[in-house]
Amino acid sequence: MKPYIYTAWKTMIKIFSWLFVFIFTLPFVLQAYALRSFLGEKRAIRIVGKQLTSAAALGAKLIVPRINSKLDFAIFREKIKRNFLFFDKFLCLRIENETQDKIEFRFQFCPVTKMLTIFGLSEICKYSCAGDWMLAKENKEYWTFTRKQTIGTGGSYCDHTYSRKP
Repeated sequence: MKPYIYTAWKTMIKIFSWLFVFIFTLPFVLQAYALRSFLGEKRAIRIVGKQLTSAAALGAKLIVPRINSKLDFAIFREKIKRNFLFFDKFLCLRIENETQDKIEFRFQFCPVTKMLTIFGLSEICKYSCAGDWMLAKENKEYWTFTRKQTIGTGGSYCDHTYSRKP
C-alpha cells in the first residue's frame, strides 16, 4: 500500500473510532445533564452510571469471547488477544504478560474516559469501568478477571488480566 493511502486509511479509522465513542457516550452525557436539574448531581450520576455500566458490559461482550468450559481457556486467550489487538493503536494497548494460564493487557488510553471528561462528567467514568466486572461475574466459572487500576478512576493505565480458572 502506498504511504499516502496508508496515512489516509489510519486517519479515517481514527475519525470513525472517535465518532463511535461520541455516539456511545452522548446519550449518557445528555441524560446526566438533563437529570441534574431535577434530581441533583449525585442522584443523576448514580442513575446514569448504572445505565453506563450495563452498556459497557454489553460492549465488552463484543470483544471478550464466550467459552463454554474452563478447559477452553487456550481458545479464549487466543481469541481475546486477537480481538483486543484489533484496537491496539486506538487504545495504546499492549500485552503486558502472557502465559499458558494468563493474559494481561495494559491500556494507556481510554476513549470513553476522555470523552466523558471533555463533557465535564469524569465522575461517571468509574461506572464504565464497572462494566468489565459485570462481564467477569457472568463468566466466573470459566475464567478470573483481575485489575489493579483504571484510567477512569484516576490511574495512569488500565490493566485487564484474564486467568485460567483452577
